[in-house]
This record gives sequence, C-alpha cells and structure tokens, in this order.
Amino acid sequence: MCHFLSVLVLRDGSVRHHPMLDSHGDLVHYFKLPDENPHIPYFAKAELTPTTDWTDASTWAWRIDEAVNPVWLTPDVEKAAEEATRAIAQRMVIKDGEHRLIVDGCWIIAGAAKIRDVRSGRIVRVQDLATISNVWGSATISNVRGSATIRDVGGLATIRDVGGSATISNVWGSATISNVRDLATIRDVGGLATIRDVGGLATISNVRDSATISDVRDSATISNVRGSATIRDVGGSATISNVWGSATIRDVGGSATIGNVWGSAELDASAEKAVR
Repeated sequence: MCHFLSVLVLRDGSVRHHPMLDSHGDLVHYFKLPDENPHIPYFAKAELTPTTDWTDASTWAWRIDEAVNPVWLTPDVEKAAEEATRAIAQRMVIKDGEHRLIVDGCWIIAGAAKIRDVRSGRIVRVQDLATISNVWGSATISNVRGSATIRDVGGLATIRDVGGSATISNVWGSATISNVRDLATIRDVGGLATIRDVGGLATISNVRDSATISDVRDSATISNVRGSATIRDVGGSATISNVWGSATIRDVGGSATIGNVWGSAELDASAEKAVR
C-alpha cells in the first residue's frame, strides 16, 4: 500500500512527485512513464514516511518500495533521490508566521503558524498551536493534533483524524469530518455537514440544520441538537443532551444516555430507552 510521501526515482537520481498523489500507480499515469515491460524498469518506487517529528524531514524513514531493485539504482543514484525527496518534504512544512492563502499543494502546518484561507490542495498534518481558518472548496485536512485550531469549514472540505485537544468550529455546507478522538472539540455544525466516527472524550456541540452525526461511542458528548439534524449509531457511554426542533436520534445502544428532549424531536425505540 502506498503512503505519503510517494515518489518515483529515475535513472539519473531525480524524482517524480505530485503533491496530491500518494499512489505510485497514479504517479506513473500522471507523468506518462513507460511501464509495460517488467524486464526494463524505467523507474523505482520509493517512499519517505514521517516518524516522530513531522516537521523535520531529515528524521523521516526512507525506503525503496521494490521487491528487486533495478540494476541502475546504485548507492549514488539512491542517495541523490533520497536527498531530493527530503528537500521536497521539508518545503511542505510551515512552522511560523501568518500565511494569507493556500490554493494548491501539500502542507504540514505546525508551531504557531496561522493560515487564513484554504481553498484547495491538502494539509496532511496540523499540530502544536497552529491555526487554520476559512477552509472550503475541495480542500482536505488530515491528522489534526495538539492544540491546533480549525474554524470556518464549508463547501466540500474534508477533515479527518482529529485528536489531542484540537478544536474545530463553524462547520457548514457539505463539509465532512471523520475520526474524532481524545479531547477534541467540534462546535457549531450546520448545513449538510457530516461528522462520523466520534469517540474518546470528544465533544460536539450546537448541531443544527440538516447536519448528520453518526458512529458515536466511548465517552463522547453531543449537546444542543436542533433543526432537522440527525444523530445515529450511538454506543459506549456516549451522552446526548438538549435535543429539540425536528431533530432525529436513532440506533442507540450500550450505556449511552439522552437527556432533555423537547419539541417535535423524533427518537426511535432504542433512543427512547436511553432517555434519562
């Protein structure tokens, strides 16, 4: 399976890389490299994978992803390719300062960096005290940790793998957030936004409009649900409180509890049993 950061090594030690692609097969097609004859390898697949420090590419793990290395892949050629790939990775890191706009590329946001506007491209890691605001279009953000803050997320934006004490606020449009854990906080969710796979001690509050939250477990907490929002597949010791409007809750199990339901909120039989 291919991982970030994937490259193709050429005979001269140069590499081919695209910031939006992690599949070696996609890179081959994108760069139109010959790949018909297995006995004549024109490139070698390689990966540079983050280890403990995402902000220092010199610490990342390098490997050639081939069962048998091409005869032309000498130590000197591989060294040149590895150095080129580490340089590409290090240029992705933003650790400080205020940056007005991201419209493409692949980035790692850390330290106290502030990103004011993300319209496309992808952010593969957010950590420390980094702040990202105004995420929209088809932008993708993954691996949010530490005390990172993301706010104002809309359009078709996707955020996944949120943990630590990270905070995400003001989610709308058709934005999707998945895999929320630890002490992460998500608040003010509306429109057609979708949040799924919520666990740990994560907190979600102020859910409205036609937003959907699914797969809630562990000791996660959801509060202040209104409009026509939907919550489904709730288990573990999860807690849901303050539900009103025409909100819907269904498929509740484990020792999950629901408190303070008003208005025309609709609960199925499993949800009714969880009301305290």
